[in-house]
Amino acid sequence: MVAATSAATTSLLFVACSVQTNQPASTPSSSSTSTSTSTAATAPAAASPKVVNTAASPSAVGGLTVAAPARAQDAQQAAPGTQNPAVSVYQQNGGSVVNITSLAVVTGLGTSQQQQAQPQGIGSGFFIDTDGRIVTNNHVVQDADQLAVTLQDKTTVRADLLGRDPDNDLAVIKVDPNATDSDGRAIADRIRPISMGDSEQVTIGETAVAIGSPLGLAQTVTEGIISARRNPGEESPVPGDQLNLLGGAIQTDAAINPGNSGGPLFNAAGQVIGVNSAILSQSGGNEGVGFAIPINVVKRVAAELIQTGKYSHPQVGVTSIPLADLSPQAKQQLGIPDTQKGLLVQQVTAGAQQAGIQAGTRRVQIGNQAIMAGGDIIVAIDGQPVATGGDLRGYIENNKHPGDTATVTVLRNGQRQDIQVTLTERPPTQSQQQPINPFGR
Repeated sequence: MVAATSAATTSLLFVACSVQTNQPASTPSSSSTSTSTSTAATAPAAASPKVVNTAASPSAVGGLTVAAPARAQDAQQAAPGTQNPAVSVYQQNGGSVVNITSLAVVTGLGTSQQQQAQPQGIGSGFFIDTDGRIVTNNHVVQDADQLAVTLQDKTTVRADLLGRDPDNDLAVIKVDPNATDSDGRAIADRIRPISMGDSEQVTIGETAVAIGSPLGLAQTVTEGIISARRNPGEESPVPGDQLNLLGGAIQTDAAINPGNSGGPLFNAAGQVIGVNSAILSQSGGNEGVGFAIPINVVKRVAAELIQTGKYSHPQVGVTSIPLADLSPQAKQQLGIPDTQKGLLVQQVTAGAQQAGIQAGTRRVQIGNQAIMAGGDIIVAIDGQPVATGGDLRGYIENNKHPGDTATVTVLRNGQRQDIQVTLTERPPTQSQQQPINPFGR
């Protein structure tokens, strides 16, 4: 995800909804469990726009929850004078939202060589089932040696990492329902799964309610509206950047700050419609532009994380250039009509290569850019028009799995052709292993 710049001298941040703190925090020894995570992404220099996740920080981490579909509009038709929807949303769901603390194991200083767990980040999360599974952001847990979860009643128990998907910035962790509080009582009766809505039914302008731990302040409720819906790979005003959200994003003006990462975004009916993940900010704090991962993406990804510990991303196997990025003069030089839309194929691998999609063979220098001309132009996939790389990635990501077949429509020598491509699993890359930069990292 990328910040847009409003002034030449101002650096905008996509601020992750997580909080960092150097204050030590004591946690029960039983809550310290080693988990494997990948290295965190480092934050970009302040001079250039950067994306910062709202979840990872030294004392709180966030999670997501699964619920049954529901429509916010139904709840919004209440009679005049009824209480604010946020009241009932919190009363029904506050107990389902947890505070997640990322812990780093360090060796004692001086003569003491004992290992100790120290807080390094704080985020949010929510229960998705009675077995103690919790959804949160990947950037909340990715650097943790151990994880601790604090419930609404301030009981803190350890959590284990079940799986994570850096590309979608999602993770699933789990607490043991038989874990006990300070009075020796099992926490099973305090595990309250959240109800999941349908993010495809989200309407711009409808009420949105966020619950989480902004700035480490657990059980905080904020309210706003759904401001917009952002498509996968949507272009940013910053040249060369894009809102790098594989499944798209729900934009809201509900106040989201570091520490909210991984927490749920509700509709007025009390169903989760998204997982708060990042904000667009000049100051590093909330400025009314927050982004949540759609809950339908969570439903798809979480199930696989629970089963296998990772999520397999499909790929067509093409490297391409959007024709929309080329000037009329450049298109003329490449022999492409000015009104033509689509993706000019530069390289092919995997399924695309096996299926016979053709890459460019003629090198053309356009300004400082070398473009391979003469290749296929991808104009649709399974009948859905594509004009940007985000269109192609978004469709594949949200509708396909490795091993599935997709119909790729190309223009070759001015003629349309349908090519059947078997999708393969996309190999991990540095950018996929490291998501948008966590707040404060």
